[in-house]
Amino acid sequence: MAIDPQRSLPRSGDRMSIEEYFRLDYTAPDAKYEYQYGAVRLMAGDSGEHSEIAFHMRTALKQRIRSDPYSVQGSDMRVQVADDTYVFPDVTLSCDVADRRRGNKLIRSARIVVEVLSPSTEKYDRTDKLKLYKAYPTIQEIVLISQFAPHVEVYRRDEQDSTIWHHTFYGPGQMVMLESVDVEIPLEEIYQDIDFDEPLSEE
Repeated sequence: MAIDPQRSLPRSGDRMSIEEYFRLDYTAPDAKYEYQYGAVRLMAGDSGEHSEIAFHMRTALKQRIRSDPYSVQGSDMRVQVADDTYVFPDVTLSCDVADRRRGNKLIRSARIVVEVLSPSTEKYDRTDKLKLYKAYPTIQEIVLISQFAPHVEVYRRDEQDSTIWHHTFYGPGQMVMLESVDVEIPLEEIYQDIDFDEPLSEE
């Protein structure tokens, strides 16, 4: 499909070439789209809690991993997870020096991807997106974080058989283990300033 700057924004499910998809950065700079097998998916805005949790997770990783070639990026960095598929995880860690070069806009060798689950995206994150992450050879750990309860899940690729994934749950008082980079993060640090007893806003 041809992209007309005067038309309304593309909708989820609209099909286009990879070249047209990357031109959306200029024709639709205020919208964020993922791209999967020739179709775009418009991403929804984040809640305050979602953004706060993602920020804490990114900060925790950056504080613990400071040496080359590691780099930690937020949700504005596009990540390739197949030849024709690009997504925007909430946090991404790469161990490839090429992914941290100056001016880079695309991570090709993600090792850890983090998704903060939202009601509108949780099903997608747990099904289609999870399958994409598991199929991409550089990804070793996938972190799913609830924003409504202190609950973190880590999918970890088996060191001996790359087709096998181990699934671990973490709750209050536990350390979230990221074995591929030898990092431990207290669950309370990820949920800093999040009050689960406070009722959600109706707005």
